[in-house]
Amino acid sequence: MAVIDTFLKLMVERGSEKLVLVSNRPPFLLTRGEHIDLSMPGLGGEMLGRIAKEITGEKDENEGSFRSIDGIEFGYHIQPDGSEYRIEIHSPGSVSRKVSVDEDPLARAVADFTQPSAPPGITHACEDESSPVRPDPELVSLLDQALLKNASDLFLSSGKPPRIRRDGLIRSIDAGTPGRGQILGLLPDEGARRELEQSGSVDFAVRWELPDGPCRIRINVFRHLDGVAAALRPIRRQVPQLPELSLPEDLYQLATFSSGLVLVTGTAGSGKSTTLAAFVDYLNRSRPRHIITIEDPIEYEHREIKCMIHQREVGSNVESFATGLRAALRESPDVILLGELRDLDTISAALTAAETGHLVLATLHSGSSSTAINRIVDVFPGHQQSHVRTQLALSLRAVLSQRLIPARAGGLVPAIEKLLVTPAVANGIREGQDHFIRNAMLTGSEEGMITLERSLATLVRKGLIDLETAKRTANDPTALQHQLT
Repeated sequence: MAVIDTFLKLMVERGSEKLVLVSNRPPFLLTRGEHIDLSMPGLGGEMLGRIAKEITGEKDENEGSFRSIDGIEFGYHIQPDGSEYRIEIHSPGSVSRKVSVDEDPLARAVADFTQPSAPPGITHACEDESSPVRPDPELVSLLDQALLKNASDLFLSSGKPPRIRRDGLIRSIDAGTPGRGQILGLLPDEGARRELEQSGSVDFAVRWELPDGPCRIRINVFRHLDGVAAALRPIRRQVPQLPELSLPEDLYQLATFSSGLVLVTGTAGSGKSTTLAAFVDYLNRSRPRHIITIEDPIEYEHREIKCMIHQREVGSNVESFATGLRAALRESPDVILLGELRDLDTISAALTAAETGHLVLATLHSGSSSTAINRIVDVFPGHQQSHVRTQLALSLRAVLSQRLIPARAGGLVPAIEKLLVTPAVANGIREGQDHFIRNAMLTGSEEGMITLERSLATLVRKGLIDLETAKRTANDPTALQHQLT
């Protein structure tokens, strides 16, 4: 998307008659006779030259009309002065002529302007501020590219080309190299600058006005050997459904228990949080519930349909997972989503919540169902482990373990392992006998259990992955071969 289209959308949204861009001055809008300073720094001559080229295209005329990406016709007047520019855009129906400084209060404000309205960089919304904010147009364009490519993250590093993460892999994008000043300009306030200086990194969230509407973005700015860098993660509003994630639709049953603990496990980047978001979206569309989520960071924003949903972020809305969970127990939820079970306090509170009639959906870093159970138990001191096993046997409802593996057509596809806590599995948990759990999964296909090897065999038969990839991923290649015969 062209940079100028970002400004044009803002003109239309605000009903403005004119936009004025002057080199190294903050842009202004003229709206019903009032000039409005856009909350961003001035644009350099090089950027305005690029915008001028976007407007004129092959015509290279300093005055005329053009159409935006939305098909709306605008008039323009471009006044180059060496490497500097003054660009005026007027909306349909406005007078298309150059006006003097004395005639135009907007032009007069630009001419008289001597101090920028903000320090180098962009002005942000605070963590709790709801109004969207206009960032540097170059960064808008970069983030828009990342979203169009379905990237989960955008990486900016001073002196290096920008990159994105898509399908778990780092990829380059065709864009200019961001400068140190642009990256430092992401910092929202002096407090963030001090934290960066003292600790070497700072984490915050902003709400930007993007071409498709306001978007909340989680940002981490950090120092490194060659300068400064930033990782930007857009918080998405469109929550994918399980079929879009190449996951079986019957997994939704894991979100329908009236109480208990449901775990989604896997390594970092295996899609655990996205699967949980799909569970919440399913509940939101199917039944009235009160859902409280405690996340770090929030990765999807849920819009209430049938459920009342309160999303809380660790660090900004709540101190920690454990404190947020303890508070949630006094807030009358039906469902509690925990972004991660990461310490004894959080796990203990989660087990208590599951025992007291709440459905707790949580993620855990673990490679398989049985190791997930052992990891929870091992967090506790030895003298408590027998009691914890009893708690798990009574409150655990299911464990979904997932891995993302390379697909034949490119990208990644999930292979899963699904454990349902039947009486046999509960006995294995209580007694600490992993082979009970494994045997129950091998013989429990009619009850809905899925082993990793069975999932891999299904992917091979569908032609989504090749046999060699499946063998490398399987815990038991012999069992995989048996599933395929």
